[in-house]
Amino acid sequence: MQTYKKIGIVGAGASGLFASILLSQKGYMVTILEKNNKVGKKLLATGNGRCNVTNQSISLKNFYSNSNISLIQKNIENFTYDNCKDLFQKFGIEFKVVPSGRAYPLSLNSSSIVDILEYEALKNGVKIELNTEINDLKYEKNKFILNQNFTFDKIIVATGSIAMPKLGSTDSGYQFAKKFKHSIVKPVASLVQLVSSNKNLDIVSGVKVEVVIDGTRGDFLFAKYGVSGSLILDISRKVAKQLQTQKSITLEVDTMPDFSFDELLIMLTKRVENLKDKELFLWLDGIMNKKLAKYIILNSNIPSHIKYAKFLRKEDIRKIVKTIKKLPFIITDTKGFETCEVCAGGINLEEINLENMESKKQKDLYFIGEVIDIDGDCGGYNLHWAWSSAYTLATNMK
Repeated sequence: MQTYKKIGIVGAGASGLFASILLSQKGYMVTILEKNNKVGKKLLATGNGRCNVTNQSISLKNFYSNSNISLIQKNIENFTYDNCKDLFQKFGIEFKVVPSGRAYPLSLNSSSIVDILEYEALKNGVKIELNTEINDLKYEKNKFILNQNFTFDKIIVATGSIAMPKLGSTDSGYQFAKKFKHSIVKPVASLVQLVSSNKNLDIVSGVKVEVVIDGTRGDFLFAKYGVSGSLILDISRKVAKQLQTQKSITLEVDTMPDFSFDELLIMLTKRVENLKDKELFLWLDGIMNKKLAKYIILNSNIPSHIKYAKFLRKEDIRKIVKTIKKLPFIITDTKGFETCEVCAGGINLEEINLENMESKKQKDLYFIGEVIDIDGDCGGYNLHWAWSSAYTLATNMK
């Protein structure tokens, strides 16, 4: 390795900071150029401020791309959960793993991750230029020239995606890639809340239940605008893709997945017999949240003159059971880039040499992290890709 080579990293997020540490440890002269006034601004907000660093169960099925996702198989295999844990332990971070497999810093504070990554980078001689937005990137005479006043032998683009622009996210990484003839898969919001046209959502806003949608179980949080929750975040990528060609899609939500249709039918029929003098909304209270009970009744097309359980007919009970088991939720949009955690889309994966993350279009130009057309499930997978891609680059750069 030629230790005199100067490397510029555009972006001081997860992948940029991690790569700077690993490269500086190998003797490279590394400078990070960051447009914000501090490093890791988006990293501070991840995991609701706790920073979901990675997950105990890392596999290809947790990642997505518009290209063949198996292209990153070796990247995932060469940087496992154990590799991640060991490296962070060397930096001074211990993990707390919750039953779902999600790993957080033991402090449960994202600032622990940011502070230690920044410390390790500076300790190893990395220069960090804050408040430095890169508007111009050229390659002349085997050198990269940025903003006409920074010169480097190699450039690493670690700018992230356009998710959460309030934290400083821009499309600059895509624009740099286009300059060197890369193609961009149009980004859509992923891990994002969904907007619904359903009526009466104000009644049930704030209610959180465990549901099943298309065979997948998870948290479902009603909101005035639509719906959120871990299950919604996980399916939002697919929904966002569908909404590119459809005005709306309808989700069928099983709000009581522990009971079959027939079991519920028997249960509610008995409740009519035993609680016949109760008003309908109160009649369901006791087996589900009372706000949800009201919402279920209003969406079951029960004749408006029926106010008490004793007046329910068999067909009415069946309607209620059907609504509980297949609550129709019409999705018209996502909450967009403003609130999404990541984007689906980015620099075409097939235009990057995944053995060292170097551009196939331009020598000595590298891409890591979320700027590439790779996104993962909710649960630490997107950060793991940031670490993994940075590790691949640092291990194999020559």
